[in-house]
Parts: sequence; C-alpha cells; structure tokens
Amino acid sequence: MSRHWCPALTSPHLNPAANGTVFGVATVTVDFKARDCCVVVSADGYGVKRLRLHSIEEIQATYQVQHGRSGFDPVAADVANALKFAGRRLKEGRGARRG
Repeated sequence: MSRHWCPALTSPHLNPAANGTVFGVATVTVDFKARDCCVVVSADGYGVKRLRLHSIEEIQATYQVQHGRSGFDPVAADVANALKFAGRRLKEGRGARRG
C-alpha cells in the first residue's frame, strides 16, 4: 500500500497552540497551502469556538462584522484583530509567490 500526502495531516490548524498567533482570547492559524485561516476563541461565557474561513473574501467579510461589534464586545475586537492579521499574511504570501 502506498502512502499519499494528505494536506489535512500537515495543516497548521491541527495545533493552534504551536502554530497560531494569539490576539487576546483569539488564536489564529494561517494555512498558505490551503489559502485559509482558522480562528479559535476561548473565553468565559463563549466556551471554545472554532471558525474556519476558506478565502480572503470570507476573511474580509467576517472581519467587517467583527470590527463593527468591537466597540461593545471585546471578544469581537480580538477576533477582528486576528482576522486582519490572517488576511494580511495571506495577501503577503500571494504577492511573494508571484515575484
């Protein structure tokens, strides 16, 4: 039986503690191969929530919503900062590959 490479087995999303960047109660991992990000929120009253966004467009739209809520929800502010970071990283990664 041959072994095949499986992207799910090498995803940085599998270990956010080791591969993620922390913004308050939000930890974000960016997968350049899959071109996506995963935000894990662990806060009192929220439990542990995991959000996976599959494109820069999804990241930008979700960022706008969370940024709008950030004035009255500190968890939303952390998520917005994490999404802003992920969007920038993915855009930078895309630009670096073209050069």
